[in-house]
Parts: sequence; C-alpha cells; structure tokens
Amino acid sequence: MIEQLYKVHYAELNRFARSIAGNDKEAEDLLQETFARALAHSVTLERLAVYERRAWLYKVMRNILYDRRRRTKFETALPEGYDPWTDVDFLAGLKTEELLECLPPQLCEVVRQRYILGMTGKQIADRSGVPHPTVRYRLHTALRLLRKKLDQEKEGFPL
Repeated sequence: MIEQLYKVHYAELNRFARSIAGNDKEAEDLLQETFARALAHSVTLERLAVYERRAWLYKVMRNILYDRRRRTKFETALPEGYDPWTDVDFLAGLKTEELLECLPPQLCEVVRQRYILGMTGKQIADRSGVPHPTVRYRLHTALRLLRKKLDQEKEGFPL
C-alpha cells in the first residue's frame, strides 16, 4: 500500500515540499520523512479513504516542517572566530557546572530543569513523578546548599 501511495502522490508531494521548504535538500528530507511516517502508520492509512490518505500525507509533511522550524527557532549559530575561553558567560557556565556537581543527583537535576531548561515546578513534578511541593522543597534545599558553597568559596575555602 505504501508503494502505491508513493507512486500516486510522489510528484505532487514533491512539488508541495519544494514550495514550502527552503531548499531542495530540505524538500527531499520532508518527502523521505513523510513516507517513513506513512510506513509506520500503514495500519491507520489502510482504514482511510483515498482522499483522506492524500490529506494525511500533506498534513504530516506540513507538521514535520513546522516541528523543524520550531526546533531551529531556538538554535543560534556561533559567530566566526568565537573563542569560548575568552567568553565570560561561558566561563560562568563552567562555574555553574562545578557548583551543580556539589549537589546530590536529585537536587542537581531539579536545579537543571528549573533554571537551565526553564521548566516550571509543575512540569518538573509531572516529569519526575513526584508531588509539586516536593519539587519546591528540593529546589529550596539545593539553593540553600549552593549559597553555603558560595559563601565558603568567598571565605577562601575551595569547592
């Protein structure tokens, strides 16, 4: 059935992919991924009418493109000649990683999810399977321990 879909819809899907994609390579990738998903959902597609299969293929292709664009929206290229060792923010990030290594794994993960990944307490609770108040307590405990480590460092004690 997938082979038949490919034969019938390839040409028009190819035109559609080229019209919505930024270049020919991206259009080819969209086509490949669309038909790969069709193969994965072949049982569902068999139950659909011919016009519904065609609509499904178009919608999947469009959604693949949207997902890719959404993902790349947050990616930024580094400027040419960038040296991380002279970048104060990068060095501060290394310091952050050193500090987080001082925490127990559970507390470290909660801090990463909250302050590095930007997740809410509710999202962290849902993802880790613990109650929301437990997440708040772990964040409070982790921040208290980090403050203590920073105070020790200021007084001349190494981490």
